[in-house]
Amino acid sequence: MRNEHRRTRNERGVALIIVLLVTALLIALIFEFAYGTRISLRAAVNFRDSQRAYYLARSGVTFAGLLLADNLKKGKLQDNIEQLDWQVVPITTGSSDTELRVRWEDESGKINITNVIKGNDTYNRLVILFTNRDVNQEILDRISAWMIEEKRRFYLLTELHQFLSDEDFRKVSDALTLAPVTQININTASADVLESVGVSSAMAQMILERRDSEPFKTGAEVADFLGPANTLAASQLTTTSNVFKVNSYATVGGYTKQIEAVITRSASGFTVNYWRAL
Repeated sequence: MRNEHRRTRNERGVALIIVLLVTALLIALIFEFAYGTRISLRAAVNFRDSQRAYYLARSGVTFAGLLLADNLKKGKLQDNIEQLDWQVVPITTGSSDTELRVRWEDESGKINITNVIKGNDTYNRLVILFTNRDVNQEILDRISAWMIEEKRRFYLLTELHQFLSDEDFRKVSDALTLAPVTQININTASADVLESVGVSSAMAQMILERRDSEPFKTGAEVADFLGPANTLAASQLTTTSNVFKVNSYATVGGYTKQIEAVITRSASGFTVNYWRAL
């Protein structure tokens, strides 16, 4: 009888241990499930915000393109031709952690380097630019030889790094483009770029002062202002542009996305020539 009582107590002890182990296991599983659920939810929220930021950044390019196209349609050829400072785009999201900023610059105010062959217009412009910005002109001969011998062209501006040091690249990159432009926009080009078409430094400064008060609107205005001594330079200048580089920067929650695009506007809208997510 005593042995049977002792065996019953032992069985109860074992049962209690099993219950405690099962309870602990269930609690661990519940916590693991709750933790996994929280992680999955956070991952879903992060993915949602990341995607929203990406598409919001893309909408910034659309905003700039439509604005520029609308100005062209209305005949306002020089309006908003550049927005060099970041501009906050009003959006109705109802969220304080969402922001869209855009900026754009005129690619026709730069020198197109898709075809740098010794003696052509691009090469001659770059000789003057490199001289003004203290970059070795022998680099141009290497670029020209590379394009001729290997039948190559630049597809990204950063490809210049194979010829230029980081320091030299920073000196000239703001004045260069791969966009399909031939004439330089007199209303947006820097003094160095204006000089590259053959005007003197004094005339370049006069152009900057004139356009600050009133942009040039026609080729005749340009020719009259430059005078007979600069007829060749005047033929290389234009007063407006349809090609722009747009940077769009979007923030949603803790995520940011930036897109860089080159667009061409027309009276009916715009087309994207190139874009990449940064």
